[in-house]
Amino acid sequence: MVSIVKKIKSFILPMRVTGKYMVTKPFTVMYPRERAVVKERWRGLHALYFDKCIGCGLCRMACPNKCIDYIYPEGLDPRDKKQQRFRRPAIDWGHCIFCGLCVEACPTGAIHHTPQYKVYATSDSRLDLIKTPYEIAVEEDKKKTYNDELLKIRELMQTDLLEVAAGGEWEEIIRKLREKWRDLWYMKLDGKLDNKTWDEKAREIEKVVLDIIKQISLP
Repeated sequence: MVSIVKKIKSFILPMRVTGKYMVTKPFTVMYPRERAVVKERWRGLHALYFDKCIGCGLCRMACPNKCIDYIYPEGLDPRDKKQQRFRRPAIDWGHCIFCGLCVEACPTGAIHHTPQYKVYATSDSRLDLIKTPYEIAVEEDKKKTYNDELLKIRELMQTDLLEVAAGGEWEEIIRKLREKWRDLWYMKLDGKLDNKTWDEKAREIEKVVLDIIKQISLP
């Protein structure tokens, strides 16, 4: 008898919690026909204050999915630690889980979440989900759009985001291509390679990487 009563209670008690929602208005938002309800602490798409960023690297260290890496302005040598303060974060929204840890780790509030949740893509390319710091910049004079995908690839070759986005067998292939590209880059920075030769050889590698990224396009 006692066991029967326990079984009945185990059935009724949960119904007290769930049953009240049968007579209340549903929370479901019929997106995209309806707009999402954005609260004050909404963790939407990222934006970056260029002038606040100090290139400390804490956002990358805090990221559990390793979807943040850094891009240096043209002409700066990443091997020189004094130049680190000029680097800015690029982020892969395709791997990001929007946990907010990068925002919490930032000591200056440079990287932050916005109320925006729509990602606009110009194609089905995986490249559209990887954003350079210039694409998420708040300041108008820092913003940049890429009409030529190879220009974006060139900047992202400084990071490991492309190979991580590719994954699988492509990850190791892109990593090796990026190592070759980086060697050429360092030779250019050291004055061992003229700009024309650098551009020609780097562009060959960048075209191969872009072709790979297009092969792993979004469904």
